[in-house]
Amino acid sequence: MSKTNHWMEKYGTFLCWITLAMVLLSFVTVVSRNLFDVVWIPVQEMAVYCHAAALMLGMVYAWHHDKHVRVDVFYQKFSQRQKRQVNFWGSVLLLIPMMGFMIWSCYQYVLDSWLRLEGSGETGGLPLMFLFKTLLLLMPVTMLGYVLVALFKKPIERIN
Repeated sequence: MSKTNHWMEKYGTFLCWITLAMVLLSFVTVVSRNLFDVVWIPVQEMAVYCHAAALMLGMVYAWHHDKHVRVDVFYQKFSQRQKRQVNFWGSVLLLIPMMGFMIWSCYQYVLDSWLRLEGSGETGGLPLMFLFKTLLLLMPVTMLGYVLVALFKKPIERIN
């Protein structure tokens, strides 16, 4: 197993734990609200934070395992060489510019949140909104890093 695969499987395990935490926090929220008529805003927010983290950080994991969303009208009938070319050019012409745009457009927004150490807008909410908004940068940075390493590690081998 390559170092990248080993690291990605550990990363996938980390995402599993985040997803489990989200499910448990959601369960606690539903039970406390419906059985005890108690609302815990911090628990609700933590479930939302876990959900966002699993989704935003899980994109690179899905990409690694080729489980991302793709419209397979033509792709499914392509040879392996054609699929590699579509993936290469799609990454170079679409994914890399989009991730760069996301970083460029979200950077100031996230920085402002960090400078204010922005907290929740809800009374009694968690004072962690700045960490939540950081996911807007972590997702494109992880995707961009992974794709650039994958594309340019052995570019000739990937295209041919």
